[in-house]
Amino acid sequence: MKKVNINGIDLWQFEGLGKESSLRHFVTDRNSNPHGQEFTLSYSSTPDKDQVKTNRRLLAEAMEVSPSKLHFPSQVHQTRILHVTHQTLKDELLETDALITSERGICIAVMSADCVPVLLFDKKNDAIAAIHSGWRGTVAKILEKTLKEMQLLFGTKGEHLIAGIGPSVSQEAYEVGDEVVRAVNDSFGKDSGLLIPQPNQKAKLDLWKANKLQLLEFGVSPSKVEISNLCTVTNNEFFFSARKGDAGRFAAGIVMV
Repeated sequence: MKKVNINGIDLWQFEGLGKESSLRHFVTDRNSNPHGQEFTLSYSSTPDKDQVKTNRRLLAEAMEVSPSKLHFPSQVHQTRILHVTHQTLKDELLETDALITSERGICIAVMSADCVPVLLFDKKNDAIAAIHSGWRGTVAKILEKTLKEMQLLFGTKGEHLIAGIGPSVSQEAYEVGDEVVRAVNDSFGKDSGLLIPQPNQKAKLDLWKANKLQLLEFGVSPSKVEISNLCTVTNNEFFFSARKGDAGRFAAGIVMV
């Protein structure tokens, strides 16, 4: 990923998606606010609702869309996927962890503070997706489900896709307990290579690889899957991390122009 400055705010962008002239996309930096306040996008992360409203407005301006066309789902670590259109109402975004659209001028985004944000672009069918995938979403294969929904609605195939796996907790920094270990093994198999065993039945989980596997199984070319390799724990100066005690949330989003 590379860091860019748009309209005075610092954002991160994937190299692959950044080459597409019909797209704008971003991952926010916690220091993006030009006035020195932390750039959180979640209303539940701060008592200062006006700050979040201002941050969302600045982000919409950077993406050259109206704030009303910047859509964030109310995430609950489940697998509900919403097809967003220009008629979508705010209430429809509740209890949703993935957004897809084929309409231009709609910016879809997800928030994170260690979970994996994934952005997708179907070049052939002009469709995009933004997915929030923590460990629960990953073992429930929300990314695979989103890909299949895009296939059903838009005709998406693996060969059409460019994918960006955004900043999140890295395997090195992500020790999980027995519950998660069992869930990963049940979902991906014991030979998936996603876990490094640790004492006391714990393990270190590779969320990046787990999501990449779902993309490859759908037929996405390995050369079209970009992993940010930015850990939210070790790069906490740039990204919020719940494991580090942060209340704030950064965002990853995409819009077709």
